[in-house]
Formats: sequence, C-alpha cells, structure tokens
Amino acid sequence: MTPKLAMYLGYLVITVGLTIWVARTLFRNGQVFLRDALASEELATAVNRLLQVGFYLINLGYVALFMKTNDVITDATGAIETGAWKLGVILLALGLMHLFNIIVLGSYRKRFQRQHVGQLEPPAPRAPRFAPTQGGLTAPQ
Repeated sequence: MTPKLAMYLGYLVITVGLTIWVARTLFRNGQVFLRDALASEELATAVNRLLQVGFYLINLGYVALFMKTNDVITDATGAIETGAWKLGVILLALGLMHLFNIIVLGSYRKRFQRQHVGQLEPPAPRAPRFAPTQGGLTAPQ
C-alpha cells in the first residue's frame, strides 16, 4: 500500500467517523434546544432529523470533494502532514456549520419567544451552587 493510499483511507475513516459522531451528538443534544425553540416535541424531532440528514449530506459531500490531493506523497511523514491538513479543514467546516446552525436556531427561538411571551413558562428556580456556611463555602451536592 502506498503512503498516498494509506493517507486516503485514514482520511476517510477519520472524517466519516467524526461526521457520524458529531451528527449523533448534535441530534441528541439539539433535541432539547429545538423543543424549546419550536414548542412541540413532534415538530422538534422532525426538524432535528431533517437537520441531521442535511448535515450528513453536506459534510460527507465536502469530505468526498476535498479528498483528492495533487501533492506528491512518497513517505509516511508526507502522508500524515497532508492528512492532518485535510482533517483540520474538515474539522473547521464542521465547526462553522455547527456555529451557523446555532445562530439560525437561536434567532428563530428568540423570535418565537417574543411572539409567545405570554404563553412561556418561567424556568424552574435553581438551588445555589455553593451554599454559605459558617466556615465558608461548601462544595456542590
């Protein structure tokens, strides 16, 4: 196996694995955010699934298009350097997509809350993280 082929295989395994992990993490943790933003569990789940499919299509398409390199790779060092550079670009693209989604959904959530301000429930009161004692602060429970 040539170093370039090894770099391609490693790049695909890492980027596809990262894309799947990020999509699942965003789906699981984004459900609560979407439920709050959309005020409907059913709608939040549907939107979350559509976002997940779009996330997969865009990221895996970008991974595939960005895979090719014209660099001459003759050794393991060159393969690792090229693969790391490509992986870094993919990670930045994943991060930017996530940031974009948060900004869009956050603005939608704010607009929804402004329109339905009378129907919103106030958040439940929280216990203080640290309770003062005679000797100072105590650790969280």
